[in-house]
Amino acid sequence: MLFVWIALWTTSALLMATNRKSVAVRWLSLVAFCGGTGALASNFDGWILAWLESGLISNDREKLLRILQRGCSWISYYVLPYAFLCFASAYHVGAIPFSYARKLPIAALLFPVGMLAVPVTSNTPVHFGLLAIWAIPYLILGAVLLLMKRDRHPADRRAHAVMMAAVLPAVLIALFMNYLLPLFGVYGMWRYNVWPIAFAFVVFIIALFNFGFLGVQLLIERKRLDFSLRAITSGTAMLNHAIKNDIGKIKLFSDKIARAAEPDQELRDDIRVIGSAAVHIEEMIRSVHERTQELRLQPEQISLAPLVREQLKALKPRLQGRIVLHADYDEGAAVLADPAQTAEAINNVLSNAVEAMPEGGELRVRVIGGKRGSTIEVRDSGVGIEKRHLRKVTEPFFTTKSGKAMNFGLGLAYCSQLMHRQGGELKLQSESGRGTVVSFHFPAIKQAKGAWR
Repeated sequence: MLFVWIALWTTSALLMATNRKSVAVRWLSLVAFCGGTGALASNFDGWILAWLESGLISNDREKLLRILQRGCSWISYYVLPYAFLCFASAYHVGAIPFSYARKLPIAALLFPVGMLAVPVTSNTPVHFGLLAIWAIPYLILGAVLLLMKRDRHPADRRAHAVMMAAVLPAVLIALFMNYLLPLFGVYGMWRYNVWPIAFAFVVFIIALFNFGFLGVQLLIERKRLDFSLRAITSGTAMLNHAIKNDIGKIKLFSDKIARAAEPDQELRDDIRVIGSAAVHIEEMIRSVHERTQELRLQPEQISLAPLVREQLKALKPRLQGRIVLHADYDEGAAVLADPAQTAEAINNVLSNAVEAMPEGGELRVRVIGGKRGSTIEVRDSGVGIEKRHLRKVTEPFFTTKSGKAMNFGLGLAYCSQLMHRQGGELKLQSESGRGTVVSFHFPAIKQAKGAWR
């Protein structure tokens, strides 16, 4: 059980260290911590006996360690079902009405706390009869809440499937081994929990480094993106400052030499090329500098449908005759966001979609509202993005538009940073030759207000 203790506490620490702002992640971290504490309690038996035989502890010390061991057992048996139920409620938002879900952590705490007043007179660590009355329903209800969750987007469905594979089998087997079998006098079966927990830990680690687990990998990538953009901001500011004076000198002396070279047309043409190159460099530096400045956001409640309509209206001249537009608006979709910056991000994605269909195609734009937040979905039938590039397209300066002027690979990096700053998320799905779907996911207004404070 030493492996189980280390694996579960490692999982708990990783979840809290990387995404502690998520309520669901905090509850799942507590579930893992409680499971690890139970494994620690089982390890105490071997440790105490070994220390007694070697004379490292006295009988009084043994009593203190036995009290600590029982405390670990209580944390595992009493808190784990409670934490799992709270996790399921926080993870499947909307399954329980908001007013009840908010009170659930306090109301559900009644039984675990009440168990502390129950005397244990047998050799077992807890009173399994009373424990089963509430712990088994807690675990079953939590499992039902997880199984009821449905996601519309493929990326969300995959993330949910990974979470279910890691969490649900281990919890259900623990329910059977730790809570149900002791009612029939079968004790000690918790030793076999090591296999489902080992499987869960492997799934968690693989997911963490490949496609994320409850947003953990995404948070790591976001931190890296934020760091990259801050470095770029600082670097472009210094570069702009260093170059602009020299560009000014080049332009000044180019004009002066051009006036002196009036009779020589060939020389004047050469000087004009130098002047044009200086202007082009200045424009490039200014463009990169503007794109990488720290976003200063001014949030307000806005309706998404008019915002998207406005961007599509400006785009229509580029669509006529070659791209068919399908637009579907939920007029009730409202979010808390910076209207100017959000409009710029939408325009970036729409422009990318049009550029991805040089031979024409279909552009589908949807505005979707809901209790859990709102979504803008932009779907094109263009060239798509290769799988090996898909995870890199939101990185600064990465671009698949090779050879195109004034393209710096900052558009999607800007969009991703903006959505992160606004408490939302930018998601991409694509397949080479079959088009791309870009989704802006905004949190519900109540959640967004908490994030902006």
